[in-house]
Amino acid sequence: MDLVMGRGHQQAAAGRTSVRRLLCFVVIALMTGPVLFADPPSTPRIEVIESGGVYTVSAAFAVAESPETVMRVLTDYARIPRFMPDVEISRVLERTATGAIVEQEAVSRFMLFAKRIHLVLDVREEAASLRFRDRCGRSFKSYEGVWTLSEADSLTVVDYQLSASPSFEVPGFLLKRLLKRDALQMIERLRAEIAGRS
Repeated sequence: MDLVMGRGHQQAAAGRTSVRRLLCFVVIALMTGPVLFADPPSTPRIEVIESGGVYTVSAAFAVAESPETVMRVLTDYARIPRFMPDVEISRVLERTATGAIVEQEAVSRFMLFAKRIHLVLDVREEAASLRFRDRCGRSFKSYEGVWTLSEADSLTVVDYQLSASPSFEVPGFLLKRLLKRDALQMIERLRAEIAGRS
């Protein structure tokens, strides 16, 4: 049953546009700690929670490649548009003592609508984690997270956390659904790129 009509339909479509590839250009990921699972996930595990307008995405997946290979993909900032096609620009503005400042732009499209997303990410690179936060605030009120790598049973387990508060209007139920779908698409693209680097 269609519950969105007229202007509401346009707003919902615009919301889909704004968030359609939200996680795909988050390839430098977010928040404060790993998702804990009893066994390394052979298939991606994704959870999206909303609280007070802040959306938290928790995900985990495992690959056969080494943590070093995974980290090389995650920190290959300039080549992100090659394996994340929704990201049009990804460039290092500055190298710091602890990481990099990375500017990214992506365009989310759905039907006749389009939304440009702009991020300036302050990235902190560590041996087994990659933390970042947006410092420009143009597309999000807050945007931060972390990738964390660990080893289990000859696999590399990749944990992902994202905390984001969008500055655009979108129905919560729709945003949660899109975030979950886009997280899965991001993981599939990362897995393919990681496998290609081994």
